[in-house]
Amino acid sequence: MVKIGRFVTDPRAGSYCQLTLDGGEKLLVSHEKAGKLGRVTVAVLKLWGFSSEPLFECSLDSPEGQAVLARLTVGATPGSLEATPLGAMVNQLKECDSLALVRDRCRTLAG
Repeated sequence: MVKIGRFVTDPRAGSYCQLTLDGGEKLLVSHEKAGKLGRVTVAVLKLWGFSSEPLFECSLDSPEGQAVLARLTVGATPGSLEATPLGAMVNQLKECDSLALVRDRCRTLAG
């Protein structure tokens, strides 16, 4: 089971949450404020968090990004954490128990 860290919000920059997979891999899920809706990213943290490997990046201002956000938030209660871009992405990944499954979910979202 994925260990979900706390949600951190910076009113100017956006928000992020760190997830730890069963194998010890750490993911950083973030929602950056840029443009109207911003950007959602998922990255694997490496070297004690000093570098990262991007797994998923999506501009929510693009038509593709709006479709991704609609898929992520389907069934979410309006105003809830799961209805936000960050909460929806964390919710999508919380059942992943391996990095391979996270990569697969990210590919599915992008396609």
